[in-house]
Amino acid sequence: MKKMLFLGVLTGLVSCDDGDLQIEQVDFEEVNIQSCPGLDDPTETTFFFKIDGDEALLLNLAAGLIKNETSAPGTLQSTIPEPSNLVYRLFSDDVTEAYFCDAVPPLEPTVINENTATAGDITINTRVDTLTADTKNYAHTISIDNLSLVNDQGEQLTDLSTLVYGNFISQTRNSARLEVPFSNYADVETQRCAPAPIEGALRLNKVLNDEFIALDVPDAEAARLFGNIATPDTTRTLNLSAGEVFKYVVLDTVVNNDLACTDIFDGDISSWRFVSTAGTLKVKTVAGVPDANGSISYTHTITLEDLVLTSANLTDVKEVSLAPIPQVKFGTYITTVE
Repeated sequence: MKKMLFLGVLTGLVSCDDGDLQIEQVDFEEVNIQSCPGLDDPTETTFFFKIDGDEALLLNLAAGLIKNETSAPGTLQSTIPEPSNLVYRLFSDDVTEAYFCDAVPPLEPTVINENTATAGDITINTRVDTLTADTKNYAHTISIDNLSLVNDQGEQLTDLSTLVYGNFISQTRNSARLEVPFSNYADVETQRCAPAPIEGALRLNKVLNDEFIALDVPDAEAARLFGNIATPDTTRTLNLSAGEVFKYVVLDTVVNNDLACTDIFDGDISSWRFVSTAGTLKVKTVAGVPDANGSISYTHTITLEDLVLTSANLTDVKEVSLAPIPQVKFGTYITTVE
């Protein structure tokens, strides 16, 4: 019996007539991960395969692990053989996608050897890979630790290193290109940065997984727009043609308020952004009822109209301005007079 070595690659097993094993090293590391087309929602994909000539490495992944959102480390996991499983197959000839995806698979080639994993710990690391004018593209990196394979003689071989199965790419509309732009922020609380990342300006932000929207309003304008005076019959406005007041920022990591309150990110964080270059910011203010201490809260409802967003660091173009967005409901900001 030859010894099986895992050196960052998977080793293929071929059965011999004498019951012994001939071991041929098969490197799937450079082979692209594939899935069968046809699903309306690619995040529902659970079957993946990698083909290298007459060999294939098949992964049936538990449902619900592929999501169009950036994951925190260690949050997307599964185990082999249940609820996920991994199979290595050797065929009589080169195999193609049709064998795995056609409703009626071809009769040739045939399977001459199959090895099933009896143990393994799967981790999926999902992050934003690219942002385009229309989409957010996610890379789902599938890795397997503590992999154990059993051949058709019932012999078990174990790899204690990490097998990177591959990257599966999915995409969704970015928030500016939703049917109702930025409607996904409707239930997200508005936060104020203290201190603000830009000196002499007020920053309000809303964080959503791997992105945030923000308003950077010069202090003088903020005092006017968010003054503690009710405006039941009037609207305070700010022209967005000057300065980058509204920002839409996407990162390839999970965003917290600290990240949303800075304009300089660590070198290992990739970021993409749109900024306002035209439009009107509108604020209406309503006064609350004084509380037991006589304090009055003022609720400022913020809306942006005819908003034009421009980006200079997208993946697909050097610079692009989106068509005007008729209305964006940013949300509310509350101030209090004690």
